[in-house]
Amino acid sequence: MKRLVTVIDLGSNKIAACAAAIDRDGHSSVVALDNLYSRGINGGDITDLNKAIEDLSSVVKRLERQNKRKIKNVFVTASGIDIETDVSRGMVPLAKTPREITRRDVKKCLDIAKMTRLPMERTILESVVRGFYIDGGKMGITNPVGLYGMKLEVETFIVTTSQSKLQNIAKCIDHAGFLLDGIHLSSIASANGVLETEEKENGVLLLDIGETLTETLTFRDNMLKDLRVIKKGASSVLDKNMCVDKSKLDALLGGLADALSGENENFSSVVVTGGGALLDGAIEEAEKIFKVPARIGIVKKAGRNLNSQDAIIHTSTVGLINSIAKDYKARQTYGNPIHKAFRKVLDIYESYF
Repeated sequence: MKRLVTVIDLGSNKIAACAAAIDRDGHSSVVALDNLYSRGINGGDITDLNKAIEDLSSVVKRLERQNKRKIKNVFVTASGIDIETDVSRGMVPLAKTPREITRRDVKKCLDIAKMTRLPMERTILESVVRGFYIDGGKMGITNPVGLYGMKLEVETFIVTTSQSKLQNIAKCIDHAGFLLDGIHLSSIASANGVLETEEKENGVLLLDIGETLTETLTFRDNMLKDLRVIKKGASSVLDKNMCVDKSKLDALLGGLADALSGENENFSSVVVTGGGALLDGAIEEAEKIFKVPARIGIVKKAGRNLNSQDAIIHTSTVGLINSIAKDYKARQTYGNPIHKAFRKVLDIYESYF
């Protein structure tokens, strides 16, 4: 039986929700999606709990009517001006002589990288792998499982937010009657949904322009190089008639270019997503200001055809679903009883030798 996965994106001031069916081979197919303007969210933060609960319940009920299945568990993607980033490393010794690296070794290494000292009010929202090292070699290994080594190291990009923000989201989900399976950063989910591997390898800047916030992510060599949140979005470029003011659009994109001036050498193209991608002239102005090719970031691998608006609105929801599907496939293989028995034998061996 296929697993139903539901993702809720708490945007600048909207809620987008998507449900998809995932099979054991990691294939996902969107079965329902919807979105609405939220009266209880502003700047990615919950500002009115009761209204946010009502809106969240409403959009999920719409999914249930489309899919004709009850939804119990949900994942959430979130953003906000309080997002901060840092680089952290982890290391685990493997053996005195080279041995094969396992998924368990990778998990231990990643767990150690998360053991970074944070202020009491901060917590880790996301940990993004930048690359692995084996025996002090060159970074750039994306998947060390199956390779041989005596020492495994990892460098990660740690994304943190306030404890209270996550507690408020958890309370909203709980009071709406759902079980929270996890909270992720929306812009990273969007990157997984719209960027090609080749783009991340050659260098790309993702501009996720929401109504009141803009998140920028820079990738090169298939690694996240930079992540920033700017408290300006699509609403800041509109005039009193709700039309795009070209001078304000230039000011927004020009300000982003100035802020990212040190990152210019890391990207050779720009991808614009979020509501800002729908603004008249946004792509043309991005090409002019950043002086590199630009395109609209639309969701890929949805398992069904989406109209152009949904393909932009649901970049983070479908992006996270695709990541969950990939992990689900890996767990099915690793959860095989034979693999588990072998893992126990290997654990005993590692304990004594």
